[in-house]
Amino acid sequence: MGTATRFLAGGVAACVLATVAAGSGRHPPHPTVPPGQEIEVLDPGVDPTGKATAVLRPGPNGVQQVDIPPTVLVHKYYFTGDRSFQGPLLTGGPVIVVASHPKTLERVYVPMVLPPGAPRVTYRRESIRYDYGPQSITLTWGLCGNPRVDYGQSTGIGERTRGAAAEAAGGVGAWVQRTGIPQGLRQAKSASKDAVLATADRINDVGRMTMVPVVNLARALPGAQLLAPNPEEGAVRARQAASQAAGATGVNPDSLFVPRRP
Repeated sequence: MGTATRFLAGGVAACVLATVAAGSGRHPPHPTVPPGQEIEVLDPGVDPTGKATAVLRPGPNGVQQVDIPPTVLVHKYYFTGDRSFQGPLLTGGPVIVVASHPKTLERVYVPMVLPPGAPRVTYRRESIRYDYGPQSITLTWGLCGNPRVDYGQSTGIGERTRGAAAEAAGGVGAWVQRTGIPQGLRQAKSASKDAVLATADRINDVGRMTMVPVVNLARALPGAQLLAPNPEEGAVRARQAASQAAGATGVNPDSLFVPRRP
């Protein structure tokens, strides 16, 4: 490992240790600060109306240069905890944001450009965000005092799409609870067991039905009544059979006397 590499590694390690120590032990307590006192705006005093104004300044070789004196935006009490509040009315243009780094506690000066208006300011330990409706500017704190400025632009369609997606997700959850799907699944599990038992009972009933004589099935066929014997015809045939049996023994069945029971 070369001397330059060891120096770089040692510097990064020292920076990390200093950041951890500063963020864990020496961070001041969060005071209760009204939103109106969080930010102080220092006007460059170029325009009497407070608007961002371009001025001409002498440059090198006698060439004039155009400059826009920046407004200074001082976050006097940052970091006072995660919070969101209405910021002051700003003239827009170049701005220098002054705040204490939440980890190293060093005073940091970050140049950026803000549009005119009163942004919604959101404090997080890792960032300060300025919301102007569809446009936002975020100051993100890096490791060892290296901040980054991100400019975001979202269209109305994108905002409506995200809102519709969130509303749909909430609606689905409410619909699931309203329709009782979880309770229905538990009831379906219990009903499945009952259905299995009921199916076994029906199979047992079918088994008993198959033991009934085939005659019952034949009687249910169309035209089976025409093939069935008539009771009167059966009685006549029985009488003829009895007469033939009596003739064989020499006894007339018509003259038979049946004694009356006492």
